[in-house]
Amino acid sequence: MVIVMRKDLQMTKGKYVAQGSHASLGVVKWIEYNGTENHKQILNKWFNETFVKVTVYVESLDELYSIYHLAKEKELPVRLITDNGLTMFNGVKTDTCLAILGERGKVDDVTGHLKLL
Repeated sequence: MVIVMRKDLQMTKGKYVAQGSHASLGVVKWIEYNGTENHKQILNKWFNETFVKVTVYVESLDELYSIYHLAKEKELPVRLITDNGLTMFNGVKTDTCLAILGERGKVDDVTGHLKLL
């Protein structure tokens, strides 16, 4: 699993952790309820063998959307997280991060160029 965070938002460490948790759980639940059999097999393998999560970052909302759309094009399970703005962002709903889970090579094709957070 790769979690992609927006660095431009300058979230607190706790906010990064919370948003990343929402994204990782979100993509897992999406696969459970909406994923193909192949997605579910990848999820089971991930749970039982690796359970690896890598967090990388982008510098802007446009970059986050670019990663999101590329993952969708490649038919990878991806979950975009929108914060409600209750504790940060002055009450404005804000897209903060996303999580992708899939075969390593396919995920690397989408996120491999990004730097670790």
